Amino acid sequence: MNSKTHSYNSDKRTLLIRAVIFSGLWLLLTKGAWSSWVIGIVVVPVSVWMSMRLFNDSSRNITSNNGKYVTGEFHYVRLLRLLPYFLLNSLKGGIQTARLAFSRRVSMRPGTVSYPLRLPPGHAQLWFIHLISLLPGTLSAQIRGDSLLVHMLEVTEGNYQDVIGCEQKIAYLFDLDIDKQAEPVMKEQQ
Repeated sequence: MNSKTHSYNSDKRTLLIRAVIFSGLWLLLTKGAWSSWVIGIVVVPVSVWMSMRLFNDSSRNITSNNGKYVTGEFHYVRLLRLLPYFLLNSLKGGIQTARLAFSRRVSMRPGTVSYPLRLPPGHAQLWFIHLISLLPGTLSAQIRGDSLLVHMLEVTEGNYQDVIGCEQKIAYLFDLDIDKQAEPVMKEQQ
């Protein structure tokens, strides 16, 4: 099987998976009303087409620093394994925010840290930037070159380690090899 055939089969599989996902989302949004398919018959295929155009990266093959060839391809099964991690952190973040909102005295040290991005530009980096906001007390603020400014309600080494852990989870999700030995050092912005 040559690379064109493999790419074509991979695209067909991706198309099918996305069609199932968008159909399921349509059913959830319309509470399973079959009459909604009058509109859904157009909306679902257009959504699948747009996602294929916007999120189908033809340059997914990446060679890491140690020469290991990785795909940089999103793994749906790995997402299922990581879903509890992200749901738990989202819940913890909500609880922390509610606790801060209702407490009389709040003693925290908010600030912004510069985090050097180790993930390659593209989908993996985008997922990482968005998912940081699910971590308790963190929010992606701005990309500056190869660094990401992360706002933290409490600038601590523990919160910084959570960001590092999130990046490693995203690397796992996309089958990317980031250098775990050279962990970034926290640099607070003034």
